[in-house]
Amino acid sequence: MNSKNKTLKKIDNEMVRLNKLISNSGICSRREADKFIKLGMITVNGKTVNKMGIKVRISDVVKYDGQIINKIKSKYILINKPKGFLASSNHKKAKKPINDLINLPSQYKIVPIDNMGRTATGLLLLSNDLHFLKKLNYSKKGVKMKYKLTFDKNIDKNNIDKIKKEHYLNNKKIEFKNVSYISSGSKKYLELECFGIQSTEIAKIFKGINLLVEQVDRLAYGSLTKKDLTRGKWRDLTSREIGFLQMH
Repeated sequence: MNSKNKTLKKIDNEMVRLNKLISNSGICSRREADKFIKLGMITVNGKTVNKMGIKVRISDVVKYDGQIINKIKSKYILINKPKGFLASSNHKKAKKPINDLINLPSQYKIVPIDNMGRTATGLLLLSNDLHFLKKLNYSKKGVKMKYKLTFDKNIDKNNIDKIKKEHYLNNKKIEFKNVSYISSGSKKYLELECFGIQSTEIAKIFKGINLLVEQVDRLAYGSLTKKDLTRGKWRDLTSREIGFLQMH
């Protein structure tokens, strides 16, 4: 047996807690996995398992409600998206998808947490943990974000007063906080904060008050910033960062 086959066999025989394996698949949290186990919704190699704390092999066939569970490790990626690439939750093939910039093995089927058009730039989260993505997208308040916006004209005080008012998009109330000019020079650039607003929604909201946004750049996503992350570069989130995001 060559070294590669030995490594694969070692991985297959690796033991892991059943609830961890289920949560790593992205279908639920560990706490929810425990509930599914108690309810008898999990089978291992064809046998129903409802005992807590057991360990299984990576090679075991684990099913949830009759469906085989994907045992690929969860990945959490932060990228500083450049122009020209498309970030879309739509699974149809597109020219220059954002995934082209992230050199992960093909089995890691990561998807972006929200849509960013080709002209939009800045911080973007991607993961294969669908439960994690769903939780962030549908949290009650949403994750705090900071954006830099470039307009087609100078923005005056009256414009800023309009921006600070309440807005509605798809029956969702939206408010922009800490709206300010970025520099004392051109007044075409604003920085602002909001909660849970996708970059694709920004332009729609401002179009409703007759302001044309030419460029959207996400500067911060929750506690995550562009520090040490130049345009087009990506990194894994730390367990601490993942934990903070899961608190939303």
